[in-house]
Amino acid sequence: MELRLLQRFVEIKGRRVLEIGCGDGRLTRQLAPLASRVVAIEPDSAKIALARRLAAAEGIGNVSFRVASVERLRLRGDPFEVALFSWSL
Repeated sequence: MELRLLQRFVEIKGRRVLEIGCGDGRLTRQLAPLASRVVAIEPDSAKIALARRLAAAEGIGNVSFRVASVERLRLRGDPFEVALFSWSL
């Protein structure tokens, strides 16, 4: 349901997405089949480790999980077309 709600406001398909506060990657794994690329950040390293394992188990290859906070994020490459944070506050 959350993904359908997001798609009412923003096009995800084929876009480069930054997900801030991805937790265990629950939403990330839903975004991945639609997006061209997802960079998912989370300051909790245990949650990132779990997110990586779950995504690998599902065969998801277009996601980069990183232990980071948005305040200190330094990324190179193409700009993101969509930035999301859900349940992060």
